[in-house]
Amino acid sequence: MKKYFTLLAAMVLMANVFGQKIDYNLPQNWMCHPMKSTDIARQQPLTLTVQRADLSTDTVLNYIHPTANTGVDLFYVYPTIDLTMKSGNTAMTDIDTTFAKFIYSEQVGIYAQFGRVFVPYYKQANYGVYLDTLLPESDQANYMLIAYRDIEAAFDHYLKYDNNGNKIILMGHSQGAFLIRFLLRKRFDNNPELRSKLVVAIAGGEANYSAKGSRTGGSLQNIKTYPPIDSVLECGCLINWRTWKKGTVALPLQKNSFFFNKIFADSGVIYQTYDTIYHQESSFDFGYVSSNQPKKLTRYISLGADYVNYIGFDDIFSAQDASVAHVPGSKYLMIEKNTIPNDLRIIPNFPQIPIPDEESDYHVWDMQFVQGDLLDLIPKLIAKSNTTGISEENNLENMLRIYPNPTNDLVHVNTVNQKIKNIKLYNLKGQFIEEFFTNDFSVKNLTPEIYLIIIQTDKLTFTTKLVKF
Repeated sequence: MKKYFTLLAAMVLMANVFGQKIDYNLPQNWMCHPMKSTDIARQQPLTLTVQRADLSTDTVLNYIHPTANTGVDLFYVYPTIDLTMKSGNTAMTDIDTTFAKFIYSEQVGIYAQFGRVFVPYYKQANYGVYLDTLLPESDQANYMLIAYRDIEAAFDHYLKYDNNGNKIILMGHSQGAFLIRFLLRKRFDNNPELRSKLVVAIAGGEANYSAKGSRTGGSLQNIKTYPPIDSVLECGCLINWRTWKKGTVALPLQKNSFFFNKIFADSGVIYQTYDTIYHQESSFDFGYVSSNQPKKLTRYISLGADYVNYIGFDDIFSAQDASVAHVPGSKYLMIEKNTIPNDLRIIPNFPQIPIPDEESDYHVWDMQFVQGDLLDLIPKLIAKSNTTGISEENNLENMLRIYPNPTNDLVHVNTVNQKIKNIKLYNLKGQFIEEFFTNDFSVKNLTPEIYLIIIQTDKLTFTTKLVKF
């Protein structure tokens, strides 16, 4: 009897621990936050060395952290890093923060060039939740909803105290991708104002689905999965994909997948559960679907052996869009490794991270395979999202429009009952470039890159980005 009450007391204590709300006013509960003195997103340099397959040329690119608020924020949810085999949630005191920071740097650190970064710590569902095929749906849902409530609380805190009208990029991988998807449903899907702030949601490493014949209506009701690469550029969409090694038959959605768990739909974190008759899986193809032959990846990017600087590999991998007929969830990017004489990817301190070509499932490298594509796509989406010209104060009466954007020459600033005082251009280093005093000006002689443009009128100060190509 004493043993029974001891066990019961432990269970009650555990329930209290995981039921507690995290105070996201405290800096220690954030991995990355602009107000945190140890913000890794601003400490890590963004130097990229490009290695060719024949080692004939190395090109060093220096991406720069913006010193000013660019008007764009990145909110990232890291994947499962707790490899405990017994199902449960990770206590905040047990989070391996060193491992979490490494994963951040590997997966999304290089995107810090676009703006401020927000990464909360959270009580994630551990590895056992995914492996236990006999886990009751109620337990499966509970572990994930505990994790999601943390992410929702962190995002709400960011939105209330830090957003200040900025555009938002959501990013997550694996478990983080599911939690980003839940956040999209709960906070964005039926909120047009918040959807207007969404540049893009990037959910790597997990299957998606949509209503048959449509690009919406599956786990999300109003937010679309991203259109094919050759379609019109569109903001506010969800991009998702998963990668497998060439020759591997991708696994379909398993019956223990979160998409089959009705509790998630009942809880409101997904629109509806997966129905194998009326739904079909959908994912972004990154342009690798156009040929029967694999295409070389735009650029595979990973941290180097120093864990500080990045290395881009330009001819090491090829990709091809693939799927298994009539198998829900089996659409994926099939990755083929090309022969190279030297491989700089060395990760001795993190043996739990395999190097591609050692496994058939490339899941842990989903984000790195497409970083070259995303580095090309995200600036275009940022520019597209800013064409509305709504000021940071969201004052529609003081709306400004800047067009064309992107541009290679002329720029026109359309003001409504306002007089231009000056227009200043800065690079993403925060360095002043040029000043203009009229609504029309030329950037023809400027270097192609992203600029911060600050427009001062007689009524307001408006800040956004201008893309010169």
